[in-house]
Amino acid sequence: MDVNKPEEGTERQNSEKLLPRGLEHVSQLFISRPQAGRVPIENSPNDSGDPPLTMVLRSCGFPVREQVLSLLKRQTGALEEGMKGIDANIPCDTSGSIEVLALDSRNQLAIIDFDDHPNDALLLRGIDHFDWVVRNIPNVRRMYQGQAINFAVQPRVFLVAPEFSPLFRSVARHITFLQIDCLKYHAIAVSGGVGIFLEHVFRSAFQHQTSL
Repeated sequence: MDVNKPEEGTERQNSEKLLPRGLEHVSQLFISRPQAGRVPIENSPNDSGDPPLTMVLRSCGFPVREQVLSLLKRQTGALEEGMKGIDANIPCDTSGSIEVLALDSRNQLAIIDFDDHPNDALLLRGIDHFDWVVRNIPNVRRMYQGQAINFAVQPRVFLVAPEFSPLFRSVARHITFLQIDCLKYHAIAVSGGVGIFLEHVFRSAFQHQTSL
């Protein structure tokens, strides 16, 4: 028997490829996932020193509002590591409902507001929701008494949109009384659906914490 001869069938083995660095995070944000079972990639490089797999990502039409909101509610940690959602669709007085209320990794309240179009009014809405939460802290304590919320510090605000205008950015950067994080979302065409990638764009010039 020739020991140097490879066993029959070994050339047919398909090794599962890992996504390139960074894309594994995108894969966790898929709104629509492909069906179970992978399609083998023909002529894929092996593990013997060939160049790593390169993937081209293409933008696609923006998903509908409900899809992005569903993502923010189910995978709130995509906004920031350690963040978890505790409630959604909280009615306020004048500016509509808070889309998502969350806790960050330090148990600080986070107000998450979203718009599916570039809209300068999103900044006013986020500030108004911040004001509503601060004015209703006794009610918030009762509503979420089962949560380990750090009420020694004021809430943060996260604003999510497909784009922020120069006016929006200029005004937000000069806000110093609260911390506002602005994230731009990108829709990416993927096999079986649409992927959402969240890009942290900028943060307001927050200078100090205020006790509630």
